[in-house]
Amino acid sequence: MAKCPECDSDLELEGYDLDVGETINCPECSVELKVTNNDPVTVTLPAE
Repeated sequence: MAKCPECDSDLELEGYDLDVGETINCPECSVELKVTNNDPVTVTLPAE
């Protein structure tokens, strides 16, 4: 299970068709996250 690097909340992303490089928003803190791997799903804060 992926965790938000900003607020450390669990992200329920299994079963979603996510592509590496895609951006999503954390449902808890609304920060933008970048998908860095899709098996298992991992996310990071995008470089600014």
